[in-house]
Amino acid sequence: MKPSFKYWIFLSAIYFAVVSIMAASVIGSWASLNEAQQSALGEMFSKLVPFPLLGTITILFIIGALVNLLFNDYIIPVLKLAESARIITSVNPDHRIQLKSASKEIQYLAEIINQSADAFAGLKQDVAGKIAVAQATLNEERTRLAALMTELPHGVIVCNTDGQVLLYNQQAQDLLKNDPHASGQEGQGLLGLGRSIFSILDRDPIVHGLEMLYKCHESGRSKLVNHSMMTLHTGLCLRVNMAPFFVEQEGKRSISGIVLTLEDMTQQIEADSRRDMLIQSLIDDQQKDLKEIRDAITNILEQPKLDPTELNSHRKKIDLSSHSLQEKVNDARSNYALHLHALSKTENVMADNLLDVISKNIHERFSLKVSALAPHGIWLQLDSYSMVQAISHLAGLLRNHTQTSEILMTMTNNERQEAELVIAWPGASADLELINTWQTTPLITDSKGNLLNFKDTVENLSGSISPLMEKEEDCTGVLVVFPPIDQDRRLAMQSAVEHRPVSYEFDLFNRRDWQALGQIPLSKLTYVVFDTETTGLNPSQGDEIIQLGAIRIVNGQLLYHEVIDQLVDPKRFVPPESVAIHGIEPALLRGQPTIDKILPHFYKFAENSVLVAHNAAFDMRFLELQEEKTGLVFTNPVIDTLLLSSIIHPNQDSHSLEGLAERLNVTIVGRHTALGDAIVTGEVLIKMIPLLEAHEIYTLGDALAAAARSPFAKVAY
Repeated sequence: MKPSFKYWIFLSAIYFAVVSIMAASVIGSWASLNEAQQSALGEMFSKLVPFPLLGTITILFIIGALVNLLFNDYIIPVLKLAESARIITSVNPDHRIQLKSASKEIQYLAEIINQSADAFAGLKQDVAGKIAVAQATLNEERTRLAALMTELPHGVIVCNTDGQVLLYNQQAQDLLKNDPHASGQEGQGLLGLGRSIFSILDRDPIVHGLEMLYKCHESGRSKLVNHSMMTLHTGLCLRVNMAPFFVEQEGKRSISGIVLTLEDMTQQIEADSRRDMLIQSLIDDQQKDLKEIRDAITNILEQPKLDPTELNSHRKKIDLSSHSLQEKVNDARSNYALHLHALSKTENVMADNLLDVISKNIHERFSLKVSALAPHGIWLQLDSYSMVQAISHLAGLLRNHTQTSEILMTMTNNERQEAELVIAWPGASADLELINTWQTTPLITDSKGNLLNFKDTVENLSGSISPLMEKEEDCTGVLVVFPPIDQDRRLAMQSAVEHRPVSYEFDLFNRRDWQALGQIPLSKLTYVVFDTETTGLNPSQGDEIIQLGAIRIVNGQLLYHEVIDQLVDPKRFVPPESVAIHGIEPALLRGQPTIDKILPHFYKFAENSVLVAHNAAFDMRFLELQEEKTGLVFTNPVIDTLLLSSIIHPNQDSHSLEGLAERLNVTIVGRHTALGDAIVTGEVLIKMIPLLEAHEIYTLGDALAAAARSPFAKVAY
């Protein structure tokens, strides 16, 4: 109940009691008189009434003044005293109580509390000194670990078994970076602590690999690694290695999460495409030089009595051509050595994913039309790198030696669960010798440096290659058969790779079985705190956003490396009075992205998070007005620090962001910039959580219900 409401109830009760007692006394006295006395008194009534009435009014005025004095000098100061004391003990030990209007007794009590706070601050400073020494040692270790992590050649992501990101390094962030101006449909999810890895990488291979790791662990194996290949919308082709890590609980060792290492195979595939082009170029050049040599030798043999001058000319041609041929072979050998890689890893690949990579590679290199068909769910265990190179090499041979304009690839499972890949070239036929040459052309080396061709590679997998013949010598396609997937033997292999953290939050391990969002404790929620700067204060009358700033909070920690700080071109006039507040000159906005290009990125940034703002109704109104243009509806729960401040500090004079920051000892940097205000609001929210818990506001549901009771909750824009 509000103090002002209590004040009027208390005053009304006293007035009622005084008036009731006086009225009862008059009535009792009147009843004790006989008729003659009552008649005589009635004649004097007009003379007697003004004095008791004046006395009653005087008494009521005196009582009202005393009650007002009691509330202003005692009751209200005591409430402010309690709120300030809670701030000191909960979030800001440097806060001191200052009461402008209070009785001497209350001010004396405030001085005692301030003295106790000084003593508490001294003790805390001693403890902080000891903690600082321990923290310095810990930071030194963390710096070393971060340095090791940064030096790793591949991206590393650590997730719990629900797919929430616990750790990632800069290499992973660079690999998976998204275009902030891409639409929500085109872009992938964002990499960040607490986010789901499934918004970035394909869910099926990860879930499948995790199931296999569980199976292998249950069979008694440890230090397991699962390999798979994935493609991103950006065109990157990634080799993903998945390894589990374990936790001991009640004497039982169980999988607690997974470590993903990401290896970019895109450049390697492109490099080997260049290698194949080099081989093809070498063949073409060899044919020219060999023709000149052959022509010269033929002339010499057919004309034994050649003129010495002509004979010498043929000899020079032979010498020059052979020298040129030797140089080209040497150059080719050197370049080939640079691109020849020993890839002995067998990985899990989804058939449709593999055929997509092959189709793209063939189309880009040879401009051939490629049609690929593979039912979803077919898994292969093979060297995807060799497969891409081999089939692309076949496409190159077909283009150069046949009339092939289109290639068809179909992957199916037969009754023995073998995977059958049919590669056909309709409307054309190839010589059987060409197909045999393709099968025996060296592609890679094994771990011992021995050259391997495609036929060797398939046979090492216990598979087979068969030409599809239309006539005796005319081949219209090939059938490649791969054996059934051997999960126990190949899905997991030993690895001793140790990964080091750069950005991490390991408390997310404990968030496997979240209940409904409203029941999650405030300290465990993931927040996106945001703020906007605008052309004015009337969103419904055409004012627009000119700057958007946001920062994430995970497990009570502000993530300063996961932010948005973006200027926006409003495509309208920016009034000078607005510029005077935020300092953003119109010239800075010209050429910046418009809000419909920025909001999709912010939408993904805020995915699966609670939105937080100070006076959120204002900022949310700007987002709502963009729904029709962008098609994005922000359904996230919204927490307003202004509303919550009025709940936990109902007796304070100010609920502005500056007032809150001052009370909670939050340093304001970059006021009236979107990101600066978002950071301040985030720090305020973190410090408000213990105060909310002191008011029995523990969960998101509690906070939303409390905010609805705020007197500021009725404000609309």
